[in-house]
Amino acid sequence: MIDALLSGYSQAVNALSPVVHRIFDPLHMTGVGTYWHIMLLSLGAHHLFFRMLPVLSKLTFPHTYGRLSDVDKRTWAVCFLSLIHCVFDACFVLAYIHNQTLNSDKMRGRDKDFEIYLSIAQGYYMWDMLLCIRNYKDYGPMYLVHASLGVYSLLILTSGHLQFYSLVYLLPEVSSVFLNIRHLMKLSGKSDTLLYKANFLVFVISFIGIRFGIEAYHSAVLAKKVYYRTTGDAYYPFAVFISVMGIALTTLNFIWMRQIAAATYYTLFKSNSKKLERKSE
Repeated sequence: MIDALLSGYSQAVNALSPVVHRIFDPLHMTGVGTYWHIMLLSLGAHHLFFRMLPVLSKLTFPHTYGRLSDVDKRTWAVCFLSLIHCVFDACFVLAYIHNQTLNSDKMRGRDKDFEIYLSIAQGYYMWDMLLCIRNYKDYGPMYLVHASLGVYSLLILTSGHLQFYSLVYLLPEVSSVFLNIRHLMKLSGKSDTLLYKANFLVFVISFIGIRFGIEAYHSAVLAKKVYYRTTGDAYYPFAVFISVMGIALTTLNFIWMRQIAAATYYTLFKSNSKKLERKSE
């Protein structure tokens, strides 16, 4: 049974891959024709796991999950899946951060094994984009733009262009690990604990250090190369897009930083003052 399924899958991939190549190769996106089936499998796996999360949450966190409202249960599932994705991203990016092939040629350095990882990650970003479209009223334009940029950029990065910058723009997922932990702890009613505050502090430090340090710096370097047309063998329109994406992400980070600053004051200072007021009563 399994052998028959694998054989049918292999035949379908072999039959459809030339068609996908004919569509995307003229657009310089050769990676789509090579990895399209991995991307779609990853998309399906993320969707299936998301559907399974209510059952899994009832079994593993019965008291916490049981008292959540329907809206909070959906938020719980989204944050839980996002946490798993961010841990996955962070592990692979940190493993490849000093990869000689990618670092020695930032324009056309290519690692085929890394492309498989990027194709798996693409499944999540496709799922996330569809989520933002379906729930546009809840998420708004910023999250949809963020997800859409991720989807299109990975189509480029899996095709061997500017692959180094996948490290730069996926590294912020390290800070998102702590962001999702914060959301889950808040939903669990743990927002008054010391662990919650410590996790939030790590998130703020990593957010500022990675997004306004590493990510913003490399975005500025790439923008300079694009401006002076010193992007080497990389397809120039792709270099322009990745550069614009970097500027867009940095802009979004500044917008989100305002919200984070307010949350930092409330989490680390205002909550303490409220506790002191309650003790004095």
